[in-house]
Amino acid sequence: MNSISPVYARIVLRELERRQIVTHTLFAGTDLTRELLLQGGDIALEDFVQILRIAHELSGDDRLGLMIGSHAQIFTLGEVGAAMAIAPSVRQGLQVVGSFTRLHTSYLSLRASSNFQGLALQLRFEEELGETLRFHVESAAMLIQNYVETLTALPLDKAVFRLAIPEPDYAQSYPDYFHSPIEFNATMFEVQLPLACLDLPSPYYNAKMWRQAQAQLSVQLKNIDSKIKQPYTMHLVGLFNSNELPLPDLSTVAGTLCMSERTLNRRLLEEGVNYRQLKSEALISRAKQHLANTDKSVEAIAADLGYQDAANFRRAFRKVTRHSPREYRSNYSPGDALGGLQLKGTDKLGLLTS
Repeated sequence: MNSISPVYARIVLRELERRQIVTHTLFAGTDLTRELLLQGGDIALEDFVQILRIAHELSGDDRLGLMIGSHAQIFTLGEVGAAMAIAPSVRQGLQVVGSFTRLHTSYLSLRASSNFQGLALQLRFEEELGETLRFHVESAAMLIQNYVETLTALPLDKAVFRLAIPEPDYAQSYPDYFHSPIEFNATMFEVQLPLACLDLPSPYYNAKMWRQAQAQLSVQLKNIDSKIKQPYTMHLVGLFNSNELPLPDLSTVAGTLCMSERTLNRRLLEEGVNYRQLKSEALISRAKQHLANTDKSVEAIAADLGYQDAANFRRAFRKVTRHSPREYRSNYSPGDALGGLQLKGTDKLGLLTS
């Protein structure tokens, strides 16, 4: 059964009570009561969706998602949010949520991909949410904005929010909540964050607590819901996709997971892959971006990627793509170079869809 933190439902309850709206029907059709919501742990996703429907009816406010989002802070993400709060930078905080989203909620996933503009965040809802999808999308978008602005103390006015929902009747209210442009009717929920906000040192960074938070999350990584296949593979793919070059080495990645290199290698082998394969795939994905979007020579791209010899880069590129870098640059299709290393169905490495 998919679940979600009770914080969002508590925000809804609090807002209705502040507006002096009678809430005795808010929990109709759920297994919850006001007391259970305030005292208990995670709640069933279907119960939260029902609460949203009733709250919308009671309040008559179409901007319910914006209201939730305006009050949502990263603390709503539990242990994941606590780690984000003390991360060294926005980028590293978002890497945490990308890797450990399933520890917080089981019905969505987040993917972060580094690109020439900055970092693209793609959020996928994996359950049918019906007419409440709009509320989920709006509150998630505002949570991202709130996080970036908290760590940087700067308005997030150079991002782009692409929302996979129709433009609502109250779209003119969006500038009261969002500081960046909004695009509706997108094919997927995506936020493009600018480079300028990603790697600023966070004043809230605490080295000791950051290491402790990573250790706690890494322990839980292997215990994620059984529906999630290849958790360590997914962790490395997310890390490689969202990092700037050069990509971290095995020792660094193992350190972030608070385990030895040998243990990490063993975990990956149990999932049917190895570190070298995943890093090579990630580098080739970055190479595609460079070939498609720059005029750099193949030799310069190889150097940027960390190859000591351009010939080694050419061999690696051909092994993965079956084309030379020059052939790819001449023949690539728009979009081929976007989005980073992905887990699609069962690919050449045998990876399973995230």
